[in-house]
Amino acid sequence: MRAHCPPRLFTGVLILASTPALLLSIGCTLQRYEPAPLDPAASAQRFESRTADAPGLKQYMLEHGHPVSDWPVQRWNLADLTLVALYYRPDLELARAQAAAARAQVAAATQRPPIGLKPVVWHHSLQPPETTSPWSLGFEIEVPLAEGGRRAAIGEQYNALADAAQLSVGSAAWAARSDVRARFLECYAAGRTLELLEAEARERRALVSLLERRFEMGAGSALDVGSARLRLAEVEGQIQSAQLAREQSLAALAHALGLPLSAVRGMSFDFASLEQTPVAPTDRDAQRTALLNRLDVRVKLLEYAAADAAVKLEIARQYPTVTLSPGYLWDQGDNIWSLVATIMVPAAGNKPAIEAAQAGRKAAAQDFLALQVRVISDADGAQARYRKAQENAAGAQRLAELQAARDQRARKQFDAGHTDRVELTLVRLEALAVERNVLSVGLDTQRALGALEDALQMPLAGAPAPSSTRDKTKPNSSTLGLAKQ
Repeated sequence: MRAHCPPRLFTGVLILASTPALLLSIGCTLQRYEPAPLDPAASAQRFESRTADAPGLKQYMLEHGHPVSDWPVQRWNLADLTLVALYYRPDLELARAQAAAARAQVAAATQRPPIGLKPVVWHHSLQPPETTSPWSLGFEIEVPLAEGGRRAAIGEQYNALADAAQLSVGSAAWAARSDVRARFLECYAAGRTLELLEAEARERRALVSLLERRFEMGAGSALDVGSARLRLAEVEGQIQSAQLAREQSLAALAHALGLPLSAVRGMSFDFASLEQTPVAPTDRDAQRTALLNRLDVRVKLLEYAAADAAVKLEIARQYPTVTLSPGYLWDQGDNIWSLVATIMVPAAGNKPAIEAAQAGRKAAAQDFLALQVRVISDADGAQARYRKAQENAAGAQRLAELQAARDQRARKQFDAGHTDRVELTLVRLEALAVERNVLSVGLDTQRALGALEDALQMPLAGAPAPSSTRDKTKPNSSTLGLAKQ
């Protein structure tokens, strides 16, 4: 005679049958792996195809205040080149990607613990007469009870780290601007040095010709002619070195912009911003500006906040962790319901982990204080260097004015016939030497200004640096060193 299953058996079977359906519904939310291989040849080709008049670059520059009437750009200034670097530089893309990854970690770290599902299938080799089946079927569900303080501390910790990563985008953007300015200054220095050397070479060729004519007429010495020729050869050698320096500066600028060298060769530059020497701020203003603007100071504050949140997390972990495990078992015709609570008590009250987190917080505090002192010292040192460079530049300018007056007197004496062309050429060579000294001192002043801007992370000459965010639809908390007013 065929045995019929009792209703309780159907109940257990129905519950077990629902388990695959639950797993299937979970599987519908799963994502498939999508490969994303790198193609070095294609990426290299994309880099070589970059230009200074690309449509994407145009849109980006217009969004950041570049006038529509000045496109395509005829003469690139420092502000324009900064925008090019912010658009093209790969280290900025890396910083943005790292910031996005850090932000994604917040949701991953604060998600609820997974719920466990454990099916139970038993077969009894001995079946008592009063049972209806040799099988025992059931399941257990493990439900961790997430303590609110822990999740809040984890969220606070990862949010602070994500904010620090976002500020690192601003730090990378400022580093890009600083790099572009330094390379742009090198291009200016190489170009102006070459111009002055070429002007000196023209004057020295004229001087050699005049001295040779004097020697042929018996009015000069062979020693003077030889010395003039030797000096001309030295200047011509310096011209070759200056030409090489100009090529190297163009290559360095191309690297700073994220453009191929061929694209930079076709650009014309406006160096007017490198001739500005703004007044240095006071000591108090410099320190205040540095502490407000320096993004690394803000990053250290966020890192300290993350370390403080780690202490909160370990404090929360000193309390027991509870996992509830409700279950059902159809055991040979008998319905068995169960509820198990697993309580995990941390060893030693989690004291070692708490002490380690507190030590980490103390180290983060000392790291911030050390950086704060270094920032103040950097601001004071850069400010003193810039002021001294300004004084040297003023002295060099006064010497240039005296030399200009001497050159004017020499021209008048030559026009009146009191001096010959040799003496006039020598005066011109002296003027060129003074002009080269003015250039050298001016370059030192601009380097000191760049160091002061880096110490404050705020542009002192020209327009403020733009935002480092390419996507205008998203909020940006990392500006390039602009102090909040």
